Amino acid sequence: MVNKNIIGSIDGSFVASDSLMDRGLAYGHGLFETMRFHKGQLPLESWHLSRLIRDAATLGIPLHLSVVVQQLNDFQEHLKQQAIDTGVIKLIVSAGLGGRGYKSPATVTARIICLYAELPELQQEPELQQGAEIDSTQGISLRHCDYRLPSNPILAGIKHLNRLDQVMARNEWADESYADGLMFDQNNFLIETTAANIFLHTPQQGWITPCLNNAGVSGVMRGVLLEEIFPQLEIPVTVVDIASSQLADCDQMFTCNSVRGIRPVVGFIQGPDHKNIVMPLTIGSHTNMVQSALADHYHCFQ
Repeated sequence: MVNKNIIGSIDGSFVASDSLMDRGLAYGHGLFETMRFHKGQLPLESWHLSRLIRDAATLGIPLHLSVVVQQLNDFQEHLKQQAIDTGVIKLIVSAGLGGRGYKSPATVTARIICLYAELPELQQEPELQQGAEIDSTQGISLRHCDYRLPSNPILAGIKHLNRLDQVMARNEWADESYADGLMFDQNNFLIETTAANIFLHTPQQGWITPCLNNAGVSGVMRGVLLEEIFPQLEIPVTVVDIASSQLADCDQMFTCNSVRGIRPVVGFIQGPDHKNIVMPLTIGSHTNMVQSALADHYHCFQ
């Protein structure tokens, strides 16, 4: 039933008010998964859904796995009918309709949205056309972001709908020579990039990756690497606080997410003023080993 006490419009056109009362739109009360769609399959589906169900509970959103799976299956069948079998599926779950004010309604009914997009074009690889397969062997350059992530232990790790931190950081530059930006917390510890998690290799410590107890998104690919790929290779990884000054010690670095897989880093600006020289890195044997193991286990990242 439309609430006649609330009147709404979008770009000057009046619409049913209930469609504007979604808590995801109003408050960012929800979460999302961005999934690689490859040859009609979602290779990391179990990882995504496990995180989705767990984090929905933290946000107070009742979510039944069977309902999500059915909607995803129906959506993939629709794509199949359109002869689409490769790309990206974004699954958004909001807390659904709610009244005015922050308090959740007595009964929260999740709203599930599925979106399809072609694979993204990769910066620094102009020959790659929209919709082409991603080549993860090409290196990228990063820059420091001025914006600092706030500390929030309760929401840390969750890929919730409020992404203003990443929006603010990503809007700092327009130079396409930088594929992404390094994000730090209030204590100047490295957390992530605007769109990925990050792993560093140093001669002294081996592989390390930032601790995300107080900030950042605990990505699906990060979990795959920590729990499947590195153990398979019998290579230890230390989850640790990484001060910005420690970046100068690393000899290899890569970013990772569930769409692009592993992207080796070949250079980054050392220092937050963006005026220092770019520190060169190589795509070395340590990175190649991890990439190869991931590609062997999940062919979509070959």
